[in-house]
Amino acid sequence: MSREQCASTDWARLGESDGLTGSRPWLEQYDYQCSRYNLRAGAKDYMDGWWVGNAEYVRRADSHEGPN
Repeated sequence: MSREQCASTDWARLGESDGLTGSRPWLEQYDYQCSRYNLRAGAKDYMDGWWVGNAEYVRRADSHEGPN
């Protein structure tokens, strides 16, 4: 991430987007990248968003499981 991305990212939106893909949280990677600029990722906002996205991912996956 660039300095501008670290400073202006909507962390909740990014977390939700990552959660919707079914991936694990990428917070550590984002925080590491932003630390190069002495900035921190928005951990609480990111994780709040990730949980929302991941819950939707699970709901969608569950609705398509098993034979009809």
